[in-house]
Amino acid sequence: MNFKDPYPVQTPARLAVLLLFMPSERTDRVQQAWLRTLADSLQHQLSSQVQVLRMDELAHQDVFRSFDITQTPSFVLVQRGVELWRQVGMPQEDLSALLSERLVAASAQIFKA
Repeated sequence: MNFKDPYPVQTPARLAVLLLFMPSERTDRVQQAWLRTLADSLQHQLSSQVQVLRMDELAHQDVFRSFDITQTPSFVLVQRGVELWRQVGMPQEDLSALLSERLVAASAQIFKA
């Protein structure tokens, strides 16, 4: 992680964050291009609920280690420091609907407590 970044990512606490762990462009350019398109589409569809952050394995090695990512692509949905969902590999279902369901379920758990 680059701590000297003058423009750190800032996310409101109410938003969840989808970390999309991507392969290095050096290893798989086609898959990386497809994942960038997917990330942009998800950000557009879920912008009021989720911030999508793409994590390149070469640029964010420490984040990969902290989440114990061993395969790409991997998806991790986090809200307020709590991991809500994780998928290793490409999900077969509609990702935007799945993420919305996970967020609704997480909200229901918060209100139960």
